[in-house]
Amino acid sequence: CEAKTAFLHHPMTFFYGLDRPIKLRVERSFLVAHHLPFRGDGSLQYDPVATSSRVARSTGVKPHWAPVSGICRQQLQSFAPLVRLASQDWPNVFDVTSWVPKREAFSQSELTIGRHGRADVLKWPETVADIAASLPALPDSKVRVMGVPVAELTTLGVDTSQWDILPFDAEPVDAFLDQLDVFIYHFHPASSESFGRTVAEAMLMGAVCILDPRLKPTFGDLAHYCPPSETAEVITRLRADPVAARAFAEKARTSIASSCGMMSIGPRLEKIIADEPMPGQDKTRFASPLSTLRKTVGMVRRGEYFPSQLAKRH
Repeated sequence: CEAKTAFLHHPMTFFYGLDRPIKLRVERSFLVAHHLPFRGDGSLQYDPVATSSRVARSTGVKPHWAPVSGICRQQLQSFAPLVRLASQDWPNVFDVTSWVPKREAFSQSELTIGRHGRADVLKWPETVADIAASLPALPDSKVRVMGVPVAELTTLGVDTSQWDILPFDAEPVDAFLDQLDVFIYHFHPASSESFGRTVAEAMLMGAVCILDPRLKPTFGDLAHYCPPSETAEVITRLRADPVAARAFAEKARTSIASSCGMMSIGPRLEKIIADEPMPGQDKTRFASPLSTLRKTVGMVRRGEYFPSQLAKRH
């Protein structure tokens, strides 16, 4: 295959190893990092240095890494300068013309607080107290959630009796989010989010987002960040100034539409091809070089490092 530019997707596929080579002749190549190298518990789920080497063996190209988010870039920095980072991130894209809110947040007397996502217990905080605090029962408000691991939360002892619960995908996501004033997302310490598509969707539908602080490298000043225990306090502050809350939501919507809309692909393609790759030393690392080396050794010992080891395990 010949092209001016090639985009390779999903680094874990290349880390596991391709069944057969795909030889490429290209001027530039980018490996889009949809996966975080580190799991939520801090262990490695793939090694970017080994992945780059395996990409070169199977395709003949040495790619620059294009992270999908700020947290993904931060984690990849831990392997610099052994991996080459592209000049900019390559986040997920949306057809933003399909994500248009029909109502304004904080415009009604009753506040609707909620979230949506796969019914996975790792998408939720770890403790009963944190789960309850992340979706607080406040005066003149209701909690609406689409996608809840009801059995698991009930076993933990979480009281969901006051929540309006819908099965995952029971409603079109845009229609569900259009009913929310506040979108909340706190998740399990053992989990991780490489991008946070549900958050971007909520921003596009005009909800104010209150997020786990781990998502700040990705969404920056487009959201409010706090632990679950402080969620009620943040909502109360937002409610005290609905005009400011709506302005905040509109700023986030405009920014996400610009950076993640389909129309962003052309300009960002020109920029990522033209710019020089970043050497990787000027950004915050997720883990120190010594810590990264230790985690790599741990991955080898667990039998997760070489494709032959993985084949035997599976």
